[in-house]
Amino acid sequence: MNKSISILRIGMTLFILILVLAGCSGTSEKTVQETEATDPKNQTLTMAYTWNPAGLDVHGSDSWHIMRSGAAETLIGLNEQLEPIPWLAKEWHQEEDTVWMLKLEENVMFHNGDKMDAESVKASLLRSLEINQRANDLLDVQSIEVVGPSEIKIVTNNPNATLIPHLADPSTIILDVTTIDEVDTYPALTGPFKIKEFTKDDSLVVERYEEYWGENALLAEVTMKFMTDGNSRLMALQSGAVDVATDLPLDSISLIEREDHLEVLSAPSLRTHMILYNMNSPLFQNLALRQVVDLAIPREAIIHSVMMGYGTEANSPFADVLPFGDVPRTIVNQSINQLMGEAGWQKNKNGMWEKDGNLFEFTLLTFPQRPELTVMAEIIQAELLQEGIQAHIRQVENIDDTLESGNWDLAMYSMLTAHTGDPQYFLNIFYQSNSSSNVSYYTSAELDELLDRLNQTLEQIERDQLARQIQEIINNDIPQSFVVHPMTVFGSKKDVKGFTVHPIEYYYIHSRIERE
Repeated sequence: MNKSISILRIGMTLFILILVLAGCSGTSEKTVQETEATDPKNQTLTMAYTWNPAGLDVHGSDSWHIMRSGAAETLIGLNEQLEPIPWLAKEWHQEEDTVWMLKLEENVMFHNGDKMDAESVKASLLRSLEINQRANDLLDVQSIEVVGPSEIKIVTNNPNATLIPHLADPSTIILDVTTIDEVDTYPALTGPFKIKEFTKDDSLVVERYEEYWGENALLAEVTMKFMTDGNSRLMALQSGAVDVATDLPLDSISLIEREDHLEVLSAPSLRTHMILYNMNSPLFQNLALRQVVDLAIPREAIIHSVMMGYGTEANSPFADVLPFGDVPRTIVNQSINQLMGEAGWQKNKNGMWEKDGNLFEFTLLTFPQRPELTVMAEIIQAELLQEGIQAHIRQVENIDDTLESGNWDLAMYSMLTAHTGDPQYFLNIFYQSNSSSNVSYYTSAELDELLDRLNQTLEQIERDQLARQIQEIINNDIPQSFVVHPMTVFGSKKDVKGFTVHPIEYYYIHSRIERE
């Protein structure tokens, strides 16, 4: 009997010991997992991002999206004052009007482990010039020459005073061109993060590049989730599914401010929200009818009711804070009724303007990626209806493709108009008569001549004066109505540190972002 009890006691002791050891093992495993999760080296960030890139070719139309990921770099950067600063090029000087010398950082490694040198930089720039028209327009390059292991010479076709800031454009991202066509690999770039995974229509994931030439990234990984709908981005932020959300619906700001763990981040931008007129539209070939629509836009009300005060009235393509942006809007000294009457229109018994049996009605395009534009369109639609004019709003998924089709009347649009701190590029692509990006189909011989002068002028004060003259012509002809210069507004968890809203929108992710 005593022997049986002893055996039973031993068995119970062993059983308890096993449970204790198992519990200790579980606790130890849990502690390891918690330590890994809180280790600063393992911190991650998830971002709800507006646009949806089609691919990862850094010299194609999606270069902006890749630049924003922290994986890509250019020879030149721009600071918050839009001044050029060294990046992959550590210094530069101009030898002649058309000759520039650039010295490169010497310890830069591509993400595949190969060294960046003058030959690889030349190959990357030549590829960009070959496949990206924007790069050609910005740089106007005649030749690129390697003059040393870490030095290149760029010769332009004409004097190009803005070559250096234009080398900050994402179309000039530096790439190891030997990796672009490799199967089952991603492009080898130079940033603090390298591309880990890309899922079309879903996400882009980047991870810390341990051999980065600058300060190593504090975050281990960043995921950018593609969410074109603004309310979806808001809900993802509120639920905790993402840590940062870009371009939030402005009417949601108060909701974010009520959350103790969230904050609103904002800064002036170089973006302009505008209405485009199709100058090939039978209606809007008539300047008076463009003036009518422009007069009906309640800009001040839009800033208060739609932008919630996060913006300023737009008098021209460029924000007033720019040295060439202080251009007054042209004042039309006639009422809408006077303009319509002189153009041969009469109001019918329903109070709608009519001519030759046809109502004054048209289609106004908008798109979901910038939700405030649709709200603006609805307000403008209501104002026009009070004046006896019917605007039919049509939302399209890809605004640029629709504009290219030419089958439209008016369109809401938004663009960074001085993304390198200079007016030349935007004015050239938007207003030169022969530009493929002249989406309004606007032509002006006088403006073309002034653009040619601007492109060849080096002295800054004269460049600013020419830019103002060009804008005065644009404001008189109204190929676009400039509505508002919006502020950039993000929502973020408060434990995200180092995330700043830059005036130029492609410096989102950088090595100094961390989690508290």
